[in-house]
Amino acid sequence: MKARISAISITVILYLIVMLYGISFTMVGPLMPDLLKQYGLTMAEGGTIFSIQSISGLISVILCGLFGDRLNKKLFIALGVGLFLISLFGVGTAPSFGLLMVAFFLLGLGSRGFDTLVNALISDLHSDRRSLFLNLLHTFFGIGAFLGPLYVFSLTGTGKTWDVTFKYLGLIVAVLFAAYLLFLLFDRKATVPSRVEHEKQDIGLTSLFIVPRMWVLGIIILIHMGVLGTLTAWLPSFSVWSTGAGDFMSSFILSALWVGIILSRGLVSRLSDRFGEIFMIRWGSLISLLIFTPAVLVGEAVYLAIAALGMGLFVGFTIPYLMSVGYRWYPDKSAAVTSMIFIFGYVSIAAYPWFTGMLSDSYGLLSAMLVVVASQAVLFGTTWLLPGRNS
Repeated sequence: MKARISAISITVILYLIVMLYGISFTMVGPLMPDLLKQYGLTMAEGGTIFSIQSISGLISVILCGLFGDRLNKKLFIALGVGLFLISLFGVGTAPSFGLLMVAFFLLGLGSRGFDTLVNALISDLHSDRRSLFLNLLHTFFGIGAFLGPLYVFSLTGTGKTWDVTFKYLGLIVAVLFAAYLLFLLFDRKATVPSRVEHEKQDIGLTSLFIVPRMWVLGIIILIHMGVLGTLTAWLPSFSVWSTGAGDFMSSFILSALWVGIILSRGLVSRLSDRFGEIFMIRWGSLISLLIFTPAVLVGEAVYLAIAALGMGLFVGFTIPYLMSVGYRWYPDKSAAVTSMIFIFGYVSIAAYPWFTGMLSDSYGLLSAMLVVVASQAVLFGTTWLLPGRNS
């Protein structure tokens, strides 16, 4: 009973920290015009802000994949949260673009590292109800991502400068970080024993890279996270350019996407018990494509907001479903599975915003949204490489 209470307590703290990470994930898009203006950047250069986070995040998840199943996950999560905290204050005080990039590098290193290990730890702590608790974890991230643009607007709309948004968020993270450290201090059982005996105990991160079905999962997550990265970076700017939306409406459109994702993870995900994870990802990608494409071409703010909501509703379950499938295949290698999936994801986040920003410089922001449309079509086709109803 005591162990169960301990597991629930640490789960709640981690959910809240992940929610704050979600806020930081969607803050940069609405703030991009201010960043471009202050540092004199092109859109392609602005996209490198996402790229540098993903490069450092890639380093972090590789290390987590190689050593995460052998090390104390709780203590290394603390290290990641600490770096995340430092980076928020670093971004908020950076006097030059070079130092800003250093701060965002640390942000990616810390946030992606603890995000990877939190997924693995939640899987270990709640192996009997893994799908439920992973969906809740990603729901909290979605709540944070939904709040991010509104949080930015609530401060900048009252005259606060963009850097203040990072400093205030850092203060909130500091409170939860202190609570997490106190928990570790009083929790005498910091390690999580493996609850599963599996015949392939030698499977590690490097071994997973020769498994074809893991590559298919990786390609799906690469496309999915690239799409989310592009929308997070450029959807607010596209809203202003294509519809003439003001600051509030452009932020609201991005938040609408994350409202859909939250609803998806909290409600639609229950349909997996009946239809299977791959079925849901496959047809969700197609439906989202059919919803989003007309809105991009029509250029009406209200229609774009509704389409963003619908798209989030039908793609929001993709990440937790892919995690669940991977953990079911290799239940004793949660950190390695998480790391391999996120390696593909962070490569895409490093490339997509920069590439779509470069296209936008040359051909306009519509080109970035058309990349989203094409990517969803490719994702739909890729799902057919996974056999069976439940893969």
